[in-house]
Amino acid sequence: MWDERFETIIRERLPHLRPDSPLEPDLVLSAHGLDSMGTIGLITALEDEYALTLPDEAVVPANFITPRTVWEMVRTLAPAVSGEPAGREAP
Repeated sequence: MWDERFETIIRERLPHLRPDSPLEPDLVLSAHGLDSMGTIGLITALEDEYALTLPDEAVVPANFITPRTVWEMVRTLAPAVSGEPAGREAP
């Protein structure tokens, strides 16, 4: 599962996601308000929170489509981070 820090970071950048709505792994982030400026803020927050630096090749649209794609990127770049999205089975 992803951790609470990750969920908070994602939710803070989704102005159109209701606070009581679950953060589903396949939620389309752009449909809930993540824009280019929000993506920059998301990158910065993830780097700060997980003490990592996203290489240029990781900063591609495909890694910022859903919470699942963002989490998989973080897990790949920060080996100490592990798990699957909360309440979900691995595909």
